[in-house]
Amino acid sequence: MNALPHVGDKRVIDMHVHIGPEFLRRKYNAETLAAEARREGFGVVMKNHFQPTTGQVSQVRRPDDKVALVGSVALNFGSGGVDDHGVRAAISGWKSDVTAANPDSDRFVVWMPTLCCEAHLRCYNRHDVSEKWGIERKHTRFYAEGTGYTVDTDNADKTAALQRALQTIADNDLILATGHLDRDETLTVVKMARESGVKRIILTHPLFQSTKLDPETMSRLWQEYGAYSELAFVNLAMDHLTYEQYIEVIEAVGPQGVILSSDVGQTFSPNVGDALREFFGEFQKRGVAEDDIVQMSVLNTNRLLFEDIA
Repeated sequence: MNALPHVGDKRVIDMHVHIGPEFLRRKYNAETLAAEARREGFGVVMKNHFQPTTGQVSQVRRPDDKVALVGSVALNFGSGGVDDHGVRAAISGWKSDVTAANPDSDRFVVWMPTLCCEAHLRCYNRHDVSEKWGIERKHTRFYAEGTGYTVDTDNADKTAALQRALQTIADNDLILATGHLDRDETLTVVKMARESGVKRIILTHPLFQSTKLDPETMSRLWQEYGAYSELAFVNLAMDHLTYEQYIEVIEAVGPQGVILSSDVGQTFSPNVGDALREFFGEFQKRGVAEDDIVQMSVLNTNRLLFEDIA
């Protein structure tokens, strides 16, 4: 597959690409990724583990853009943690015209915590970032046992803070992604999110070692809560996953409930366009229909960002 697929004016949207500046070495900043997206004809959600990207992305978007350039926030401790603070900060930065009274009205993505989760820290010897990802050790942080973020429904204060975050996401009809929570935490957050009125939910690379959802559970979360399962290109190499595992998810959930993303932006990973072409091409070699790839990379992602969802 040489050209990225599209359906009329709807383009591929990569819902998960990392940008700098941050402690990690990155291939892109908002401006260089926007330039590639325009040149290659894909939309993109730009992510940073340490700060909202909405301010950066809003300032590189142009009125004549034919591709979606979208910001996000990951609710790690540095971005305000799991409460409404980080969500509000991201909304504040989502303003193309800084003289305007109100932020832009379109959607962006809110990730639950990634690097500061207990589930994540258990995978990386209690450090937030692995040196294998391209960071000097002096810029990593060690978290003592029990100091990372957990979803604890027995803790009234933490539960109230989580509910404030989810309510702000619901009130602004934003997209919730589940981050690096563990299996049980992910199930709890998805259920609470729907009860709070959140309509747009992504299970962040749910085969990732901190979460480890099984295809049957992903199917149930799609059927009961409309939660999309994300399959990410970079996890194949970085987490030793296989296309056969991914195809098992597609068969269990159905293409209507899966999105394909790259999760690239590391200095050692391919450019987004090359990653997506390789990703889609390998699926086709293994018998995944082109229509299903279009469903997962074009139709589902455009629905999440731009269409009404009951």
